[in-house]
Amino acid sequence: MAAAISVSQRGIELPADCHGSFDVYFDDRHVWSFTREPTSKDAPRLVAWPRPMRGWLDGLARVVVRQGSDEPLISDEVAFGAGVGRVNMVDGDGIPVMVDKWGLLQRPFSGRGEGVVAQMVDITDQVIKVLADECDVHCWVAFGSLLGAAREGGVIAHDSDIDLAYLSTASMPEQINREMYAITRALRANGFRVLNKSGSFVTVLFKAPDGGTGSLDVYSCFYVSGLLHETATIRADVPRSAIEPLGTIEFEGRSLPAPADPETMLEVSYGAGWRVPDPSFQHKPGPAVTRRFDGWTGSLMKNRREWERFHKDTPAALLDEPTEFGHWALPRIDQGSHTIDIGAGSGRDVLALARSGRPATGLDYARAAFGRVNRLARAEDVPASFAATNLYDRRDAMSRAALLANTHPGRRVVISGGLLDSLEPDDRDNFYPMLRILLAGGGLALLEFGHDVGAWRWDPAKGGKRYAVPVAEVTDRLGAMGGRVLESVSAPATDGIARTRLVVEWSA
Repeated sequence: MAAAISVSQRGIELPADCHGSFDVYFDDRHVWSFTREPTSKDAPRLVAWPRPMRGWLDGLARVVVRQGSDEPLISDEVAFGAGVGRVNMVDGDGIPVMVDKWGLLQRPFSGRGEGVVAQMVDITDQVIKVLADECDVHCWVAFGSLLGAAREGGVIAHDSDIDLAYLSTASMPEQINREMYAITRALRANGFRVLNKSGSFVTVLFKAPDGGTGSLDVYSCFYVSGLLHETATIRADVPRSAIEPLGTIEFEGRSLPAPADPETMLEVSYGAGWRVPDPSFQHKPGPAVTRRFDGWTGSLMKNRREWERFHKDTPAALLDEPTEFGHWALPRIDQGSHTIDIGAGSGRDVLALARSGRPATGLDYARAAFGRVNRLARAEDVPASFAATNLYDRRDAMSRAALLANTHPGRRVVISGGLLDSLEPDDRDNFYPMLRILLAGGGLALLEFGHDVGAWRWDPAKGGKRYAVPVAEVTDRLGAMGGRVLESVSAPATDGIARTRLVVEWSA
């Protein structure tokens, strides 16, 4: 079997009878794990390198593919690209990265600097104490962290964060959502940076000693109709006695809270084989789980990964030019207005406005979208600012709009190109109240959206999904808010999407 495996610039070719979980190493560094399901086809099959890895595939690397602790299936020196130097998958802080089971780049514990794990455990202790003292919420080490504690007494080498969970006493989804927001407020009041990811899941972010970011996740668990629900992967018949009363477990030399029966909780999450390491393991909840969590606690991360990858790949040269929408919108914006670009993407239009002396603020969902353009704006000392804003989170969207309205009095202009058709229909509802807040005192909205996406097919290289937005829906909503449509024109179709542009005015 080993002789039939080959590694190339494109990926790893496996024979038809080769399946299971595989770990991939470049020069003795674990960079990726994947699972290949059995196939009825006789021909070898190529497992392509995951997209996040491809930018690093230039140089030489000793590529080793293993299954568990067995001898390598293959160990070959492979030339990628020009084949000069060694492939070195490290981030901008010099920290080794790997592709995790979800296809995302992570900084595994195995490559983190001295003191990172100890700091994470310190912060875990602090978070547990804050939530117990101020929210009467009692967390335990959960998921991958519980797995590492039970198997190894600490973090798993290929893991990258710490997981906590707690058992909510709430009986209704609305109460669970409100409880998580109370947790967010308590953590922020104690100086923590918190990112809400759903109504039952938050991430605490912090700067690590090696210059990178550290994180820990807090998940709510709850019972409905006698079944335990763990965000957002588990719906199972688990007795409360498997959780409470909480016990303790050894974790990196500390004693941390743990469920009463860790083995039962691990089997529910990872199956009966949880004791055998499998870096490629993925939670795969069925529709009975996903539909419930989508309806009960939603998701504040829809298509975020696709948009972040998309904006990360924006060529640097494009940052010096407005978008096609910007070329149309910017001449319609007078010098005395402050412009807010909702869904600013890479920030190109904001930068173009600021370079012309017109102050502007860019808002976007993709967390890393503004890195390069923000550095350019600061270096050039132009009036541009940027902020992360999540239209899936009504609290965040309304708070941001109110803050901008108070910070920038006077005439304001809102521009938004390609945002409405990237939101699912129900999620567009938060856009219109933002406009109401920002333009209540008078101003202008310049919008572009796809009203027909029938010919468009989703492509990860082009960002997230697209949804047709009826023109009448937009004009009716804007009219009900006091907006008067001054201009409605067809925009040039791109990627098979027929687009509409609107100029809408609000009177003071």
